[in-house]
Amino acid sequence: MKFCFRINHSCSRYLSALIILVLCAQGFPAQGESKVWSERKFDRTILSIDKDIRRKRWEKVIERSQQALPQCHALYSEQATSCILILKNINQSYEKIRAFNPDKTQIEGAYRLSSDVLGRAHSTTKSARDYYYKYLIFNEHYAEAIPLLMEIINLEKNGANDAYQLMERYKQLYALEGLTENWPAEEAALTKVMSLAQQVLGRESEDFKAAVEALAYNYCTQKKYYEYFELIRKQQQEIACFSAPNTTPNSSPLYQLLTIKKPRYWRQ
Repeated sequence: MKFCFRINHSCSRYLSALIILVLCAQGFPAQGESKVWSERKFDRTILSIDKDIRRKRWEKVIERSQQALPQCHALYSEQATSCILILKNINQSYEKIRAFNPDKTQIEGAYRLSSDVLGRAHSTTKSARDYYYKYLIFNEHYAEAIPLLMEIINLEKNGANDAYQLMERYKQLYALEGLTENWPAEEAALTKVMSLAQQVLGRESEDFKAAVEALAYNYCTQKKYYEYFELIRKQQQEIACFSAPNTTPNSSPLYQLLTIKKPRYWRQ
């Protein structure tokens, strides 16, 4: 028996659709799918990025680097130094234009990768950590910022060990611990601020007196009244204890001296 296969207009459209579905199921590449670059093309792009950096064309640096990053991962690996440096270029370029990278994973990833691969004390890790720290403060993720600040403090202790710089860092730590209502940790930070302020600026300095007052408030918050009275007796300062249990450290004079401030000119 002969079988006649006649294709009408409706059948033709059906077959076309079926062919497309089969090709898609087999992984037929779409027309716009990007291909992995050759190493030569990747190297040329890196040279172009370096040229853009020298010319301070930050938007162009971001654009080229975002294109090069997945290619770097495909050619090498996420842990490759060249890929970490591309991430650094992206974030630093955003910083140059007073903005935060809209991709938080790239901000955190730059810090994590550089710390794991290059080490915590490496200059690339330092810039990535500082940028991540600013991002967390700007977005009020205070609890997440504390481990970064502790890392910064420990590195500075093992490095220049500048007493004044450490005092400023401990002021920031005091603020963060207070904002997260970790009163024992705030007490420890304030004790360091008071000690360093006395060492660097003297007992008559505004910083030292403000640290004493903030520590007195902390003792009141924790209901450590013996420590409170001993402190004001020893330092000979008249400091009223908090009467309201919900008083926050924002009213402390030391809080006004903080160098930890949101950069208003930055944007998301």
